[in-house]
Amino acid sequence: MKKIFIDYGERINTAILGVIKDILKDLEESKISSNHCFYITFKTKNSKVDIPKHLLKEYPNEMTIVLQNQYWNLSVKKNNFSVALSFNKKRETLTIPFNAITKFYDPFVKFSIQLELKEEKGKTEKERKVKKSKTNKIIALDDFRRKND
Repeated sequence: MKKIFIDYGERINTAILGVIKDILKDLEESKISSNHCFYITFKTKNSKVDIPKHLLKEYPNEMTIVLQNQYWNLSVKKNNFSVALSFNKKRETLTIPFNAITKFYDPFVKFSIQLELKEEKGKTEKERKVKKSKTNKIIALDDFRRKND
């Protein structure tokens, strides 16, 4: 049997994400006092984040949403949650995987937690760009030239 080293940080993050998931599930089922307010910050570059393109353009790395009075259709699943929020008087649905969350804050009880994310497995942004560029017929030679100091 292979012995492993305990990754306490990973286990703590998993437990914290479980707490956040439970809180959102309670919110979905209207079990939480309206005094609570949840600020949720997440990485928009996570491959499983699904937000409108204009929001991704405005928040290319990270975004914070607020769940208090004006949100609709909160749906909590095993690995993510989705919610409709109003942006410039237009409802937009966002789907956020739990493993993209970096911060969670409830000012009503002064509870705040910051999570450490592991890098996503799979292709990096650079690898995705390389694949896309292979289909292009024009290559910029400046990308390959040495820069003068």
